[in-house]
Amino acid sequence: MKNFRLLIPLLAVAIFALTAPLAVSAQSVVTASLSADTGELTVGDPIQLTLNVTHPPGHQVILPQLDSNWGDFLVQSQFTGETVANPDGTETTIQVIDARLFSPGDFTTPPLTITVSDESGQLSYVSTEPIPVSISSVLVEGDTELRDIKPQAALPYVNYLPWIVGFVLLVLLTAGGIFWYRRRKAQLALAAVDNRLPHEVALDELDRVEQLELPKSERFKEHYTLVSDCIRIYMEKTYHFPVLERTTGEIRANLKRTDVSSEVAKEFISLLDESDLVKFSKFRPDVQSAQLILQNSRQIVIQTKPIILENEGDDQPSINDLPSEPVYGENGRKPQAEVTS
Repeated sequence: MKNFRLLIPLLAVAIFALTAPLAVSAQSVVTASLSADTGELTVGDPIQLTLNVTHPPGHQVILPQLDSNWGDFLVQSQFTGETVANPDGTETTIQVIDARLFSPGDFTTPPLTITVSDESGQLSYVSTEPIPVSISSVLVEGDTELRDIKPQAALPYVNYLPWIVGFVLLVLLTAGGIFWYRRRKAQLALAAVDNRLPHEVALDELDRVEQLELPKSERFKEHYTLVSDCIRIYMEKTYHFPVLERTTGEIRANLKRTDVSSEVAKEFISLLDESDLVKFSKFRPDVQSAQLILQNSRQIVIQTKPIILENEGDDQPSINDLPSEPVYGENGRKPQAEVTS
């Protein structure tokens, strides 16, 4: 047991001695080099510098970010690195650096340090050797001839006048179309104005309801509703008192404060009562009764039809000659009406 304890330190020393060279060799595998394009370069020519970092598989190369002024070089751009596999099992990460030199002479690249991370996250650093770059002058030795300054570069001329004219025409056409549409719409709206007098509208509507022949198909509720609504609208427009939104009882009370004669008022209320009986109950009239209410409605309109003044404002009648019924001018406009609510 005592001899075994003595062997443990010896084994540890032996293992360290064996692994130390392997660690050193693993670090020495990571190499970096920088190369430039071959060929003659002059002032301002693009110089492509290629960075090659060879490392074991699984290692991550952290490429450096160069400033625009890198020593004597002007860095235009750095391309994204690309990693390729090598035949010996290693990998190489390649990055291209685009640089410029703006004076003739011999130059060398500044030192470039690259960081490499292994699989365990441990970082190691490797540097590239500076490489020489020669820039030739564009001047020829012994050439003393003076030359004219080069003229300014001619830029392509684009004539925007047709586009401007086309845009203006498009705007004018659009504005003209909108104006015509609104004018046409206003004309149609004006043409749609109904200049008929109330009694003419009522008689035309009653004719239309009669042509529907609703009682023959036993559509009595619709028939009575159309007839009663027509008479309600006529009476409201003619005598200017609320009818459409009133019940028959309310209309009966309002009729007492209007110029409607008692005979017409009685016929009007009787017509509304009969219509309410059909519309709001299960009562079913016959076809003759339905046609009779249509005739009674025409009779009410004819009896209350206003008197038309031939020449409004020329020869005004005396007070005793004024009619008791509503009076309208030739254009269908009532000269004066009193609204009672």
